[in-house]
Amino acid sequence: MKSLLNRRRASLLCVASCVALGISPAAWAQAPAADKYPSRPIRLVVPFGPGGPTDIAARAVAQKLGEALGQPVVIDNKPGAGGSVGSGDVARAAADGYTLLYGSSSTLTVNPSLYGSRLPYDPAKAFTPVVLVARGAQVMIINASVPATNLKEFVEYARKNPAAISYSSPGIGSIGHLACELLIDTLGIKAVHVPYKSGAAAISAVVSGETQFTIDAIGTTAAFSKAGRVKTVAVVSEKRSAFAPDAPTVDEAGFKPVPADFLSGIVAPGGTNPEIVRRLNAEVVKILRMPEVVTQLRNLGVDAQGGTPAEFGRLVDDETKKWARVVKLTGATAE
Repeated sequence: MKSLLNRRRASLLCVASCVALGISPAAWAQAPAADKYPSRPIRLVVPFGPGGPTDIAARAVAQKLGEALGQPVVIDNKPGAGGSVGSGDVARAAADGYTLLYGSSSTLTVNPSLYGSRLPYDPAKAFTPVVLVARGAQVMIINASVPATNLKEFVEYARKNPAAISYSSPGIGSIGHLACELLIDTLGIKAVHVPYKSGAAAISAVVSGETQFTIDAIGTTAAFSKAGRVKTVAVVSEKRSAFAPDAPTVDEAGFKPVPADFLSGIVAPGGTNPEIVRRLNAEVVKILRMPEVVTQLRNLGVDAQGGTPAEFGRLVDDETKKWARVVKLTGATAE
């Protein structure tokens, strides 16, 4: 009788764990045993090209994670369609913990609304959250020749010269594009959108004066601001950033808050064994406390995060709803 009760208790705990992680008990039962994981290299798909901030952050974690697990964690860059090519590859992969996705704001929270039925997977069902790795504020930068030193002055200038204002972005439907549109709506100004093929090109357009402003991550704009080639006028977040301590938030500048943080983290295919998810989460959380990793991420202008899979899942859900409203507001569609 005691043995039977123990088995029933274990079964109930298993079901509770699955429910907490949004995984069906049947899928968990078919997944590989966690005590044998990992027994071979793990593939971490980065749905963007090598060398960008997302790729660099993924590599910083992958190296340490491989050391902790005793198996290599190999980065597989699979860019295309705003990150949906690589994300779709992981969505279709076996839920065995050997294929993971390093997702970002665009792939996890924007693409569902941007691509709609053309997206070959539903992030809410296709992925199991593992851990939030990094989060960082974005900033609004303006061309150095624009006669404004702060956000209020820029708004005054824009309202007096509506035909002279344009903004650049890494492309239609990108976080930069949507953040700019959200800000424009908040500020009550008009501006022409000029899409480019990358964040670097969008920033270069502001530096050269081809456009008057853009919004991008602090890590990619800081050098230009420090050199006086652009002016950072606001942090597009709910709170100030340690990376731009002198830049006020949009709220502090006297306008409605514009929360447009950038986030990135690891997810696994839906149905991955919750014990494997917990193991990965625990190891990455430890890694994110390592001083060298914290420094690597700070150099990108983002802060190391952590937390539980459930917390990451709730954040992704909240961000997805927010960007869905912005996509509807802008009428943006994938190129």
